[in-house]
Amino acid sequence: MAKIKKISFSDIINIKKLISVVCNDNVMDYRRLFFISVPTTYLQNLFYSVYLRKLPETYVAFDNNNNLKGLITVKAQSGNPYKWQIKTLFLDRNSHEEGKQLVEYIIAKFGARGVDTFYVSVDDNQTELIDLFIKGCGFRFCSTEALWSVSNVNFLVNDINEKMFKTFKNSDSGKIAELFNDNLVPLYKYSLSKENNEFNDKFIQGLNSDTDFKYLYQDEKSGRIKAFIEIKTKDNNNYFIDIIIPPQYFETYPEILSFAVKTIIKRNKNFKLYIKNRKYLQSGEMLEQFFKENRFELLQNNAILVRDFFKTVREENKSFSNAVVLSGFEV
Repeated sequence: MAKIKKISFSDIINIKKLISVVCNDNVMDYRRLFFISVPTTYLQNLFYSVYLRKLPETYVAFDNNNNLKGLITVKAQSGNPYKWQIKTLFLDRNSHEEGKQLVEYIIAKFGARGVDTFYVSVDDNQTELIDLFIKGCGFRFCSTEALWSVSNVNFLVNDINEKMFKTFKNSDSGKIAELFNDNLVPLYKYSLSKENNEFNDKFIQGLNSDTDFKYLYQDEKSGRIKAFIEIKTKDNNNYFIDIIIPPQYFETYPEILSFAVKTIIKRNKNFKLYIKNRKYLQSGEMLEQFFKENRFELLQNNAILVRDFFKTVREENKSFSNAVVLSGFEV
């Protein structure tokens, strides 16, 4: 049985050793981001605050010989304290059981506080990790998300009616939540629907928070919202676009995407562009077809795994010998 505790400064040396063993150079940038949770956790231990508790929490697992076997980071979905994401999972080799215990510890701890949905985003090539969550920890496969790289802008529309676009305000969040939930494939509504507050802008930006631009695309006469556009960047170089658009308005997608790209160009003419496609939205297949037709590059396809607290099915799973690295993105 693993010994599990909240991360502390004294664990940093062991954590660096573990990550250096199980990671490759592709996650070097993420390593630096990860250690932000160490001082955050220290503050959480000093001052119990409902605001601090919205920040990531990290736990570590040791074996009986006090060897670090794994760590896990979880975070509440912004605007919804009842939905938590497993953001990262690092496991040493031959640490399958410790991985299960870390996940179960998180579910028991935060489930007791009223959390009713846990989810994780896993690269669909990591079949052993998916088995760990599904067969070992009672998660179920829900849907997929894909991240695409935009390598050309041949789709750009020159004549954009900018009167159709409006800057998002928090007072619009209810309408955007309704737009999102109505566009969900019915099978996924129970687990993946969003609350109004999940679309609100943050009043206080935390460490490494994104620069966020949000817009509504609406009918000029009736004011009916047809799409929601979100543009994020951490460094003013890599930009991520997320557009929620129902199938009945998809013919306007090139114009909406063109508006987003030209908004970025006003800030930086030399940038890298990425677009997320949520396959659990009704327009997901249309987006994928558009991306393929315009020769966008598929970078990553992630499985969205969900465990609804009161709907679990547990199965035994065989152990595996490989180390595990998980770094997911929010749904």
